[in-house]
Amino acid sequence: MPEVEKKEKPLLEITGLKKYYPIEKGITKKQVGLVKAVDDVTLSIKKNEVLGVVGESGCGKTTLGRTILRILEPTEGTVKFNFDEKEIDFTALGKKELRAMRRYIQMIFQNPYTSLNSRMTIFDIVAEPMRLAKYTEDEITDRVRDLISKVGLEVKHLNRYPHAFSGGQRQRIGIARALALGPKFVVADEAVSALDVSIQAQILNLLQELKEEYDLTYMFIAHNLSVVEHISDRVCVMYLGRVVELAETEELFYHPKHPYTEALMSAIPIADPTVKSERIMLPGEVGNAANLPSGCCFHPRCKYAQECCKKECPSLKEAAPGHFVACHFADELKLDGIGELKIKNHN
Repeated sequence: MPEVEKKEKPLLEITGLKKYYPIEKGITKKQVGLVKAVDDVTLSIKKNEVLGVVGESGCGKTTLGRTILRILEPTEGTVKFNFDEKEIDFTALGKKELRAMRRYIQMIFQNPYTSLNSRMTIFDIVAEPMRLAKYTEDEITDRVRDLISKVGLEVKHLNRYPHAFSGGQRQRIGIARALALGPKFVVADEAVSALDVSIQAQILNLLQELKEEYDLTYMFIAHNLSVVEHISDRVCVMYLGRVVELAETEELFYHPKHPYTEALMSAIPIADPTVKSERIMLPGEVGNAANLPSGCCFHPRCKYAQECCKKECPSLKEAAPGHFVACHFADELKLDGIGELKIKNHN
């Protein structure tokens, strides 16, 4: 009999993940409501994949990343890691087990000017995770020197303090720290947003090189869609704490199926002075996560909304192979991706 090929499990499986914050009032701190920062997110991330997460400010991107890593404790749901032929329920781990697991999951923070301790040398910043993990000093010295070289900095500067480095160099130091314990999964939270465009390209190239060398898996959180298109294998679009669309990068950028994604695509600058781009301007502001609209949370801003959108919240369904969307009319709408926008504008 022919051997049946065993399907590889995803590195990370997220099911029904929620992060709610209570709204309290008065001196008795009576709970009067909830802020639904992350609301029932279910997705998976494959090994050695880059999953981009996009959406407007306040949509829950950063909260999702921090809740997955349990920097913030989830209100509900599960996060499971599959590696070394083991399935680990990350949300069920106690403090001691969680600390042991930290070496496999790390985060690159948004602001390189505040994420590094100004009173510590670069050597100590990168070495700190290894000291907590009980590495020997010889192992630490060798590892720090190797990582600093890998991220494109000079070993002779290890005894300097963060203020002596530029923003791009500081972010390289943050990357070296994140890789110190040999993680398998890294959340990059707006890792290049605080940097100049030329420096952004250098950091993105560095992240890709390190991904291949260390067999890393990334969740890349960003609001810059051009950056996400460059680095991501798949893209997840969030709105008010929920995933509204998820697909491979090229498929999502050229064939969006959710009106919110279409609006985001129209905001991408087209690098051609002869092309006049028309941005889709959504009415109103991003909704309030403390007072979500009934039905589809996007319906107050959606030009395609109908009566059913106000009453029933659409679930995330597979509209095409590998392309998931939360919209009642995903099969009927003909939306413009970046390819259609360029063609229309040329004409």
